[in-house]
Amino acid sequence: MLKLLNRLLYLFLCLGLCTSPSAFAVQKEYVLKAGFLYNFARLGQWQSAKENTPDFLICSPDSQFIAIANAALENRKVHNRYLRNKYTPLKTTVLEDCDIVFITDNTYKLWLEAHSALELKNTMVVGETDGFIATNGHIRFFLSSSKVRFEVAPNKLKKAGITMSSKVLRLARVVEG
Repeated sequence: MLKLLNRLLYLFLCLGLCTSPSAFAVQKEYVLKAGFLYNFARLGQWQSAKENTPDFLICSPDSQFIAIANAALENRKVHNRYLRNKYTPLKTTVLEDCDIVFITDNTYKLWLEAHSALELKNTMVVGETDGFIATNGHIRFFLSSSKVRFEVAPNKLKKAGITMSSKVLRLARVVEG
């Protein structure tokens, strides 16, 4: 019994050392951003809604974000469609089914290589890296006083066929892009 207790204590100690506080901070931040994406989906209006598809897709080339978003947004619906988070490479043929694409800091270099060749109509593109909106992004997350904030380029959203609710725009920093 004592051996089992020692092993469990050792296991918890190893787990505590393996997961750094910064990893927990990233997970917490991704949960918050997944919540923001859900609200953007609920409060956005797509001109050409994909009514024939049963799922509302939030896509990202970052598997860590997708895993966290799956846990945070389980069993949600957007515009009468089930919300599904999907890991996707940055290719037009794959992304054309996505309603929202989220580009994390970890995947920003991939975005820089691919964005000019992508034609994403009717897809909201959200990122978290400085200068993201200048690279065909629509919304960018940033931290201010340790809080997640966002900026929106409504003209770029409109060109993509998406209108954002005034409720969202009041909370955002509106930029031209």
